[in-house]
Amino acid sequence: MEDVSLLKLGLTEEEKKNYDKKKIEFNKRVGNLQKVSRAEAKNAQCFICGKECSSFCNSHSVPQFLLENISVAGKFYHSGNLVDMPMVDKDKGLNEAGTFKIICRDCDSSVFSDYENPEAYYQKPTDKMLAQIAMKNNLKSISKRQFEINLYKNMGKEFGNPDMMSGMESISSTDLKEYIDEFKYAKKACNSKWEDNYYLSYFESLPYVVPIAFQNNIALVSDLEGGTINDIYNPSSDYVIKSIHLCVFPLKNHSVVMMFCKNGENRYSKFFKQFRKLSTEEKLKVINYIIFIYSEDYYFYKGIDQEILGNENLKDVAKTTPLSFATNPDADSLAAAKDTYDLNKRDSIPNFLSETYQVEQS
Repeated sequence: MEDVSLLKLGLTEEEKKNYDKKKIEFNKRVGNLQKVSRAEAKNAQCFICGKECSSFCNSHSVPQFLLENISVAGKFYHSGNLVDMPMVDKDKGLNEAGTFKIICRDCDSSVFSDYENPEAYYQKPTDKMLAQIAMKNNLKSISKRQFEINLYKNMGKEFGNPDMMSGMESISSTDLKEYIDEFKYAKKACNSKWEDNYYLSYFESLPYVVPIAFQNNIALVSDLEGGTINDIYNPSSDYVIKSIHLCVFPLKNHSVVMMFCKNGENRYSKFFKQFRKLSTEEKLKVINYIIFIYSEDYYFYKGIDQEILGNENLKDVAKTTPLSFATNPDADSLAAAKDTYDLNKRDSIPNFLSETYQVEQS
């Protein structure tokens, strides 16, 4: 594994110095690239109903009523507070967090109404609610990949190295196809009369408000005993990456944490079995660790102690990416990834799902 390293997000001290010297020029160049790429990624029809749409709804991946519970004056923190990236604000407002624009207003206000109801979380979610969450997660991922495909293509042109970006473009295209397939399954499940489309592997109602909101689909690399779940470097076009859905919902007076996947998703069977044997405290630690090491789409209570956000282990975990760099063509990238994403390192960072970090009620 000495021959393989996984790349980290953020800038080194030397890169920060170089960025500061050319900040205005760099920001303008990148800003233009993003603007053009967004315009090229724009769809003509709503992704749900298929109707032509000139103005798409600013949809939230995490429901706005949840974000309100961790905001201070309408603002909260996000991954940019842990990963030092240029052009990224340190806080976000309610209309900026995890938004995407590929569905119409009618669909946004009607399709997700079951799961976007705060009163629904005093008991376990229905299969229809899980299907709506899965739809939303995959729509966000679809929107992100559509943008990335165009961004990589334009970066190749802009920097005169299209070959360098073609690999990234190809990966995003494969991801896009898989997310579209998962979206179609979730959409069909929403309208199904059967209650067996998704398997709720974990549901916990906590009697306090956690300082973090999260909702996303995540592809785990390995389980709690080091067994492979997803070979993320498998080059075969027939190999499909499988995901679970994780949710951390801070409500008015309590919080809900849940994990689920498509029914019959056997690739996660061993992980779920191992997970069930853990205590509630350890289960929450595992989910907390998965969120920070696998995703950037989490949102923090702005009243949280700045010293906690400065935790060096937490910042290092938050910078993790699956992109690997090998000095030896025969190096085992998957083994390196399994070591990096080892869930048994969960005690190395603060567990924001514990009562210790609860949001104090005003």
